[in-house]
Amino acid sequence: MRLYLCEKPSQGRDIARVLGCHEKQEGALKGHREIVTWGFGHLLALADPDEYHESLEQWSLDDLPILPSPWKMVVGEGKAKQVKVIARWLKQANEVVIATDADREGEVIARELLAFLGYQGPVQRLWLSSLDEASVRKALTHLKPDQETWPLYQAGLARSRSDWLLGMNLTRLCTLIGRLRGYQSVLSVGRVQTPTLRLVVERDLAIAQFVSAPFYQVKALVHPASPFVMQWQVPEDASDEQGRCLSKARAQAVLSRCQSQMGEVIEAQTKRVKAKHPALFYLGSLQKAMSSRYGYSAKAVLDGAQALYETHKLTTYPRTDCAFLPCTQQGDIAAIFDALHTHSDWKEWVSMADPTIKSACWNDKKVAQSSHHAIVPTPKSGDLSRLSPIERDLYQAIVQRYLAQFYPVAEDDATSVVLACMGERFKASGKIEQVKGWRVIMKDNDRDKAEDKEEQSLPMLTAGMTIAMTQLEVVDKKTSPPSHYTEGTLLDAMANIARSDAVPRQFKAILKETAGLGTEATRADVIESLKNRGFIETKGKTLLSSASGQAFIAALPNEISSPIMTALWEQGLDSIEKGQGTLDAFMHQQTQFVSTLVEKMKNGTIKLNLPKIEQPTMPCPVCKKTMRLIHGKSQFWACEDKDVCGLILDHVRGNVVKHQSCSCGQGVLIRRSGKKKGGHYWGCSAWKKGCQLRYFDNKGKVGERIAEKAPMTSKEGVS
Repeated sequence: MRLYLCEKPSQGRDIARVLGCHEKQEGALKGHREIVTWGFGHLLALADPDEYHESLEQWSLDDLPILPSPWKMVVGEGKAKQVKVIARWLKQANEVVIATDADREGEVIARELLAFLGYQGPVQRLWLSSLDEASVRKALTHLKPDQETWPLYQAGLARSRSDWLLGMNLTRLCTLIGRLRGYQSVLSVGRVQTPTLRLVVERDLAIAQFVSAPFYQVKALVHPASPFVMQWQVPEDASDEQGRCLSKARAQAVLSRCQSQMGEVIEAQTKRVKAKHPALFYLGSLQKAMSSRYGYSAKAVLDGAQALYETHKLTTYPRTDCAFLPCTQQGDIAAIFDALHTHSDWKEWVSMADPTIKSACWNDKKVAQSSHHAIVPTPKSGDLSRLSPIERDLYQAIVQRYLAQFYPVAEDDATSVVLACMGERFKASGKIEQVKGWRVIMKDNDRDKAEDKEEQSLPMLTAGMTIAMTQLEVVDKKTSPPSHYTEGTLLDAMANIARSDAVPRQFKAILKETAGLGTEATRADVIESLKNRGFIETKGKTLLSSASGQAFIAALPNEISSPIMTALWEQGLDSIEKGQGTLDAFMHQQTQFVSTLVEKMKNGTIKLNLPKIEQPTMPCPVCKKTMRLIHGKSQFWACEDKDVCGLILDHVRGNVVKHQSCSCGQGVLIRRSGKKKGGHYWGCSAWKKGCQLRYFDNKGKVGERIAEKAPMTSKEGVS
């Protein structure tokens, strides 16, 4: 029997449908000779330190560094049942086909499970970029051999283990040092998250410390019959590094000399320029575009794109870093056009598209350098009314980019004019659209709108002509600080870390070849994690570092927060993927790095310079002892008497969550989230002591008592 191991149930159902596996089994779908089963993402996780030795459950500087050998895996919470299901089917299988997502993490999800369950049989790989029926059938006829994707698994193990080493050791280390300075929260350190936080902090500090400086432009409105604006070209002896004039007297002198004089045209040329088709989307460019246009978060875009691929089957695999398509997919053009033609919104666009036009998006060599091709529509015509607003916006953007490839190249007449007057040079440029081309369906593109505003129409001029300089003015300008990051621009900075000022010049050439900070698939989660930990905050489309985020980066040694470290790690992981490096060699390097760093921070060679703080406190409403504000994934208040009282209260907008005394006399009623009426209810904090009183929520007040008396779980006990 051939067993297909998928990443998630929906993926399993799509593949089972094509294979003809319709018989429902526990956690699987069975056919005549095949069976399809699945996980729920990662079913396994790297064991926590206390799994290696129970003493490691308590955090202590003496136990650091923690260096597991051999590495242990544990079954994730709530996932033991499905692991048993897969184990049972594996015993009956004489061959396994890995059918998880076609990337590094997908490879790890499947192979770590096979290793954990001791499977020794043959393995093949189903490599899918789209879950529509035609793509699945095609992939089933081209299964990859086991060894072809084995390096992806090795790179994935290297990534997860090195992240564990750094995160577990340095988070414990920084947190323990922080507690000596009054910090009660966990000071989380991550290979990607910490350098990313540093990018935001350094940008915010640069803006805060920025001192605006004046500079001056001289503009001339010339040619009365067909007026246009020319700008003075600041000579080298009067300009700064950016070519700006910082002397108002010099600018005024130019105005005085040239006002009412005749200028001679010394250069005038018009040439036809072509605007190439816009690149197809990959995940990062889609996130950046949606952040700019709508203010959507990177995580929201990833989730929406995943839903379009996995749930609606309308687009191809989203976690890609490639903007190109293989030439073999030209055979899908007609089917995709037919699917899009059924939607009234795009019927006209499809009708005007020419499938014989071949843009630069078709490039087998570029696709070969990545695991997946660009994000494009599938040949499936779905019900758009089932899409959420963000899914609809994403789908429209992806459709626009795809159809744009089948329109002519856009063309403009670009004119440049240089004029000399009294020894000074003035320049003007303009552009007139001649062929709209692909811009026909990109009229909603924000970038195009911005470009249109900047253009001016220039009259026909030839060298040697003279023009009266009748209206000159000095324009006062001020230098501007850099802009705060948005999620889109932060994603771009993470992907192109070599451009960062935080990277020394000698490393820039090396880092151009790496994947940057994180990967296309992980960057959104990194940003989301920083927001959840309170290190960065959102204000409209803008990302701002919090006071705690700034203090943490200021305290951390450069060895931890520098983007050089993680980018070089990604280079090492890429090397393993390509079969040029090994897991053992990579882990040896990371073990040495973490061990050395931990020892230097413990002995004070490298210092964690945290400012001493006093945490807010309040009296516990139950036992009257002290409650402290704790910062973790979210903020909450915790009673210092953990063993007897153990009360935890939410922290909402600077205040503790609403609570009232319970009639049992042992605790307080706390407003909790749940599945009771309205999604909230009131429950007693003394549930551990046997009080099971619950009340319906009545617009923020205690309502009638809930009749049922089911005991509350420990999970419910934590608000």
